[in-house]
Amino acid sequence: MSNGLTSEQKMLVDIARDITESYGESYFREKRLADEEPEEYIEEIAEAGFFGIPIPVEYGGEGMGMEELVYAIEAIGEAGGWDIVGRFTLNTVFGGIVLSKYGTEEQKEKYLPGIASGDINWALGVTEARTGSNMLRTKTFAERDGDEFVINGEKAFNSGLAGADGYTFLARTKKFEDVDRRTDGLTVFLIDPDADGIEYEPVDLDIYWPAGENTFTVHIDDLRVHESQIIGEVHEGFNPIFEVLNPERISVAAEHISRGKWAIDKAVDRAKEREVWGEPIGAHQGIQHPLAQAYADVETASTMVKRAARAYDEDLDNVGELSNMAHLKAGQAGFDATDAAVETYGGASSVADYGITAVWSLARHQRIAPVTDNMKLNYIANNVLGLPRSYGV
Repeated sequence: MSNGLTSEQKMLVDIARDITESYGESYFREKRLADEEPEEYIEEIAEAGFFGIPIPVEYGGEGMGMEELVYAIEAIGEAGGWDIVGRFTLNTVFGGIVLSKYGTEEQKEKYLPGIASGDINWALGVTEARTGSNMLRTKTFAERDGDEFVINGEKAFNSGLAGADGYTFLARTKKFEDVDRRTDGLTVFLIDPDADGIEYEPVDLDIYWPAGENTFTVHIDDLRVHESQIIGEVHEGFNPIFEVLNPERISVAAEHISRGKWAIDKAVDRAKEREVWGEPIGAHQGIQHPLAQAYADVETASTMVKRAARAYDEDLDNVGELSNMAHLKAGQAGFDATDAAVETYGGASSVADYGITAVWSLARHQRIAPVTDNMKLNYIANNVLGLPRSYGV
């Protein structure tokens, strides 16, 4: 993992790995089985500056980039902290990166130091049950009333909201049928999740989901928001929301890699230790080859994730292309790695102590979150290959 890293990146990886490994597998297992957040661990990595990696130094961050954030996520997850790496997408990306690029000076000073220190948690409100991946058709509407907006609507599958201190929230301020361009008329608001007019209820899931990141259905009823809580410009919310899509894809791709690497490590250990008919099961090619393939695919995908992160940091024109490809390939490789671990463990994969089925189910779900593979392929087909658009707006 140290090949090609700068001295700063290597130090970041070493610190992430050392902190995570110091807690040990038993710590994370006990927290997972008790459905408890690993609060002590989260506090320590927060104190070490990991949540502030891409946040500017003047606002309490480390002043690094997405590439460094990717290395940190991979190192933490591979070392055993794969339960909590989603916090970087929620807090560092949805809060830190959005506000760093589009927030007012007042918003930055109020929230960024707390996000960087780990004292402030964040959530994103974009997805709606009836619009799915087509955020341009969002039905949630914010109507101006003097220096305030009155918001009504619903959001679906908003993760981490119960413990969030801030909420990046998308609404229409012009109806879709009234705009000249389909990207016009969207506005992003910075909302207090505990404000009057917001109610949210947890969605019961039948897959493993990390404690503290539960997902919610959100009901907005006459929520009043001051114009000072707008992120960016009125009617110009497409830019800050679209801006978050690339770092979101990159950070989630890094989550996939981290879980895939952890699963491979566990499966290899199992293949060496488990004996049947007098020899380790890892001596058989039926076990060896899927793990070798998974390792090759995860390492290859990891390279693409780093390339996408570097493109984002350098503001290259092809960052959308690379981000979608990175998320596509990392999702496939990460899931296949966890699936190979299930095969290696066999029936024992369902034993809760091992965590194999837990990481497997999480890896499968995140192939469709934040966006499905088909939508990533649509982006590549339409925007990179120049093929005709196959779906409406």
